[in-house]
Amino acid sequence: MTCSNDWLHLLQFESMECEELLLEADKWLAEVEKKFPKRNFTATVVNLEGVSVLVTRYIQALNPPEEVLAGGEVCVSVMS
Repeated sequence: MTCSNDWLHLLQFESMECEELLLEADKWLAEVEKKFPKRNFTATVVNLEGVSVLVTRYIQALNPPEEVLAGGEVCVSVMS
């Protein structure tokens, strides 16, 4: 039995990203899902307006902890 993917367009949201960028994101997803099949990945999310955007729009740099900036000793413990 063969299935048609005609219904896939119903699952997609309007996007503020250009189509070329979304196609590249889909390619990236296919590559990493093949390489790491047990992990969950996403390239787009739906914002509060119901529009699909790249998840990287929500990633921003964080300042390092004050202890690091002040030259204090930072202790990292590893749980086994």
